[in-house]
Amino acid sequence: MSKPKAPDSLNDAGKALWDEVVKKYDLRADELRTLEDACGATDMLDTLTREWVALGRPFITKGSMGQEVEHPLIGSIDKQRKARQAFLRQLKLPDDAPAGTVTTNPARAAAESRWKHGS
Repeated sequence: MSKPKAPDSLNDAGKALWDEVVKKYDLRADELRTLEDACGATDMLDTLTREWVALGRPFITKGSMGQEVEHPLIGSIDKQRKARQAFLRQLKLPDDAPAGTVTTNPARAAAESRWKHGS
């Protein structure tokens, strides 16, 4: 069975995550959509981080009233990290498949086993 190709909408960071996951796991269509969302968050995180680094990694900037506030890219980076982790948790992938093996979601595999055996 051929592995699903990364969506064209993804950039390098997102495609790298996609390839890493589909190489190890067989995912259903709904799981592939969740993986695409995780990869999109990865791309956004990569872009935001590169922009923040290009600005010199500022921690503080001036707010609308001239007060010192946390740089807004820090919050955006944190938001994308949390989004990516939420999407990846939603996939419920096992910790790590041994090299050369392909696995499915363990909870799904257990449920399918119960249905096949009539339990």
